[in-house]
Amino acid sequence: MTQQDPVKALFARRDEEWKANVRRRHRFRPWRARRVIAEHDRLREMMAEMAEAKRERSRLVAAGVLDGSGERRAE
Repeated sequence: MTQQDPVKALFARRDEEWKANVRRRHRFRPWRARRVIAEHDRLREMMAEMAEAKRERSRLVAAGVLDGSGERRAE
């Protein structure tokens, strides 16, 4: 059995608690709860993709493949 990272376990537990709270708040409007949770999941996915893109850009800048200025050039 593999050991799970305690920080990731905490984040997963807090996320499930948040979703349960949303479902409880919108118990008479389950479609709204599903929409709020879906939007939340979509935003977290976008944030993770953005963080991955920033890490990749930093790696390319450190490798000297990209210019690290961050400014756009007129072409």
